[in-house]
This record gives sequence, structure tokens and C-alpha cells, in this order.
Amino acid sequence: MISKDISNFLNELSDDLLIVNKLIVGSYLQFNKISVKNNKLILSCIEGNDVKTISTFIKLIEFKNGKFDFEDVIHLFETSIPSKDISVNGAVYTPNYIKDYIVKETLCKIKDSNLPTIKVSDIACGTGAFLYTVAQEIKQKTNRSYFDIFKQNIYGLDISDYTITRAKILLSLLAITNGEDEKEFEFNLLVGNALNFDWNNQINQFKGFDIVIGNPPYVRAKNLSEETKSLLSNWEVTKTGNPDLYIPFFEIGLKYLKPSGILGYITVNTFKRSVNARNLREYFKTNLFDLKILDFGSSQIFANKSTYTCIVFIAKEKSNEVKYQKITAKDFLNKKIANFTRINYKLLNTKKGWILNKPDVLENINKIESIGIPLGDKFPIRNGLATLSNDVFIFKPVNEDENYFYHQNGKLHKIEKGICRDVIKPNRLKTESEIPTLKEQIIFPYYQENAQANLFDYKSNKKIAFEEDYFKTNFPNAYKYLEGNKVQLLNRDKGKNAKYKWFEFGRTQALNDLGKKLLFPYMAGQPYFVYTDQDDLLLYAGYAIYFDSERELKVLKRILESKLFWYYIKKTSKPYSGNYFALAKNYVKDFGICNLNENEKNYLLETESLEDRNDFLFKKYNINPKAIAD
Repeated sequence: MISKDISNFLNELSDDLLIVNKLIVGSYLQFNKISVKNNKLILSCIEGNDVKTISTFIKLIEFKNGKFDFEDVIHLFETSIPSKDISVNGAVYTPNYIKDYIVKETLCKIKDSNLPTIKVSDIACGTGAFLYTVAQEIKQKTNRSYFDIFKQNIYGLDISDYTITRAKILLSLLAITNGEDEKEFEFNLLVGNALNFDWNNQINQFKGFDIVIGNPPYVRAKNLSEETKSLLSNWEVTKTGNPDLYIPFFEIGLKYLKPSGILGYITVNTFKRSVNARNLREYFKTNLFDLKILDFGSSQIFANKSTYTCIVFIAKEKSNEVKYQKITAKDFLNKKIANFTRINYKLLNTKKGWILNKPDVLENINKIESIGIPLGDKFPIRNGLATLSNDVFIFKPVNEDENYFYHQNGKLHKIEKGICRDVIKPNRLKTESEIPTLKEQIIFPYYQENAQANLFDYKSNKKIAFEEDYFKTNFPNAYKYLEGNKVQLLNRDKGKNAKYKWFEFGRTQALNDLGKKLLFPYMAGQPYFVYTDQDDLLLYAGYAIYFDSERELKVLKRILESKLFWYYIKKTSKPYSGNYFALAKNYVKDFGICNLNENEKNYLLETESLEDRNDFLFKKYNINPKAIAD
């Protein structure tokens, strides 16, 4: 694998694509002592090369890497991209063992006699890594020339012209390295946007691809251009909501797939549960596609990317079942791919999200969700404040006096106590005793519309932002401090929220939330629910469950800190590295809160033994504790 130093060397040049291409190609050829005499594309990449820069680069490769093979070329092509494209093109280097597996699994569905005439496509091909792997595999199986394979079997599309150029360079190098130094190769590699590209207009008598493979671009909805958002509305799976860019690539790939064809993707695994993939789940279920998912859970596949992935194979033939297996990256590398669990589509809830697991687990989850009242229906669950500039608004005082908190931020700032509120970050919190030491102050430039409001009448608790003159006059120190950060505050949300005053929070959520509560984090390795009766304690980076009864909240705390609840979370929630799991509202709201009489509530509150409380709850939910051991 290419070292970080080598990648950094190229990244300093990444905005000059011509120089980067010349450096990678020239160094690869020189390092491996490959001579090119005929191919015009590769000759253009080495013409006029800076010998000194190439020599420096090769020495770095020899020192750090010791080799410079094709995977290194692919890695450098896929990671040395212009800085402007880093957050919007979704490109990421796919490990070789993943590409090999997907290519072999899809090609094995094709009869050897049909291989010379098949059409294989990557509709977001980037620099051609998957197509390179396909070309190698077809070559090995048929012994046909790369010239013919490129011309007749390989098709690629990408939105960036420079990535298509790199794909052509990569495939040309593959052929040349294997003795085919043709003057020109005929490629079916096209520049276009997959969201509105029509393959029927590009290929004569097109009847569909035999195989569609790849790694669809993963770009979050918030980073999509307005043009892209408009194009997403043309696809059934992304007509509504705020979908990420990878989602329509399933529908696009299947549209251009032959009825007998197969699709193979490495992609994020969040489509099973995420709200923005509801339409995609419904699309799979309605069409009864033969869907096979190899889920890596929290295992990290992509280097330097906190992305949770799965391999998906889809055939257009009808099936009543989804085939599913959860596997670690280590087991996958060791080829420990066991039998897949088969789950009937009828058992999968499109709206709530798919829970893909063994039948006994699904039965337990159904028991838990069917009992009593769902948590989200019985108790208000609310997110914390979102200032979009926590480093400006939130601080830990280094000192205080009767009228002021003192905030050390480069220099010492004096902030009026009258504009500050107590605030806490549940993501750090594990016990009630930690609240006094973890509590911070937040500059809160709002007043309550109705000062006599009941704490639990949320409408009456509405907070209104100060008028700027009032703020400046009554809290001059806090105003001056925020004014010193005005540029940063104006740039929140890329300056989109022009309707709000510059000193307001970036979102209005949680401004009106008051009352007794259980505080809990976004994610955790075990359940932490911390009770506080400080009605006006605000929160950020976490959640709170509100209720006006201390007793009811403390009973709830006992239930949510149980082994039963954590079993439910581990089987239904989003996993993270380090054996952490998401505790977002969407993952906890359907947990059933069983009906308890007063004696049972007393038992939970008064019994100190966690094991005894766990046993009580297992019986209450009619679940065998031995059956859920993992």
C-alpha cells in the first residue's frame, strides 16, 4: 500500500492534473523498466517529463514502498484529486480484495462461452479500477487481446473528464505491461452524469448490460449541488426527502441491466435503516429483487474513511427473500463467508427500516417492539441545541464573580452572567455526579415570550432572539465577544440562513425544551441515561427524554440501562467502530416500554442488583436471556 508520504507528495500537485498524471505514469514505467514505443496516449503522458521530479518521486517510492505496481497506480489516481472535488465527487480507493471478490462473483454467473460477447459497465467508474479488474479476469478466462476486451466488453461512465482520461491511461498501461503496445485502443469510456445519461443512445442495438459493478459515489445530501438535487427527483428512489448520492445508483444500474444480468456494488450499509433510503427499500421490496447483502457492520474497509459498508448483489429475477450475512473484514479476508440468512420481504418494514437478522432475533425484536407503548410515543425525545459554532457560544469559565463569567479564549473575556445558561454535553456524561464538573456555560441571546409560562407548556416557552440594540446595550461584553467572531458566525451553513440575526444559534431546535429529563449520548458502548431535575439545564451533542415525574423517569432509566435494551440496540441500531452503537431517536423510539404496576416499579427502583433487574425484565418481555447471549 502506498505510504502517506507518497500521497502527500502528489497531493501538493493535485490541482495540476497534467503534472500528476505525467509523474505517476512516468515513474511507473521507469520503476518497472517498461518501454513504450507506439501508444500515443501513454507517450503523451511521458513527453517532456521533469526528470528531476520523477527521480525524486522514485527515490521516495523505493524508500517508503519498495515497489510500484498497478494497485499503487490505481491508489494514486483515485486519491490525488483536485481539492475542489474532495467533498463532492465521492471518490474513494476501493481495496483490491473487494474488487476481486465482486468481479469474480458476478462473472461466475456468466457461462464461459458467453464471455467474449458480454457487456460489463461501471456507471460511476472514476479512474477505472473496477474495469481494470474486469479486463484482467476476462483476459484470464478467454485469452483474448486487451484491445478486443476494451472494445467489446468494457463500458464506463464518469462525471469528470479527468477521471475518464485516467481510466484510459490505466487500461492502456495494463495492456502495454502485458505486451500490447498498440498505437490506439478503442474505449467505451464516456464523460457524463449518470443521473441523466441514456445508454440507449450510446450503444447500437443496446439490450442492457450483463453486469453492472462499482462503488457508487457517496456524497451526503448537504454537499449536493442544486442541479444534482433537481436530477435526483427524476428517480423513483430519490423523489422525496434528502437522499445521499449513492442511493439512485441502484435504480440506475438496474434500469440498464439485462433481465438475466447481475449488479454488484460496494456501498454504505446505512440504506437498511436510514430515513432517506425509505424509497430505496420500498423499491427493492415492491420489485422483489433477488438481493444479497454481505454487511461489514462496523468493520472499516476504506483506509482513513469512517464509512460503514456492505457488498450488495442484485439480480432482476424475482425472490421473496433477502439474503443477508454480517461479517468482519478479517473473516472476509480469510474467506470465512458462511451461509446467508434468508429473510422474507414480508417481515421487513420499509418505513421503520430493515432489521436483517436470524429468525429468532427478529422474533425477539418483534416481542420488544410490540409490548406496551413505544418509547417515542410515551415520552418526548428531543435533540440538543445546534449553534453551528459551539466553540464560540459554549465555554468553561476559568473564573467568576457576582456579575461575570470569565472565558479564556486567546485572551480573557468577561461575559455577563445574565446572558448565560447552564449547558451540558451528554456525549461526555455517564453519571449524575459528573454533572457539576462537566457543566458549561452557553451565551444565550434569547428571552422568553411569556415569563409566566408553565415549564411543560412548550408553546408558551417560546424563545425570541434579542433585538441587536437591546443586546448591545444590556450585555455589552457578551456582544463585543460575539462581534469579534462575527465572520465565523455569518459563515455558518455557508451563509444560507440570512433570515436569522448573525448572533442567533444556527438552528432553533431545543430552545424551548425545559423540565426534568434523562440525558443520553448520540452513541455509546453501553447504555448511559443520566437523570437531572435541573429544569433549565440545556444540552448539546446529545439527546434528552423529558417528563414531569421524577419517579417515572427513574423507572425508565432502569429499563433503558438494562441488558434487554442494549440487546435491542445492538440488533437494530447503526454500529460504529469500537463496538459503539447509535442512540439516535430513530433507533430508540420503537423500543416498547412495558406496562408496570406500582409494585413492579418499586421493585425496579429499589433492587440494587443489576442481574436481578435484568432477569425481571427478561421475564416481563417474555424473552429467554440465554437465547440472546452474544
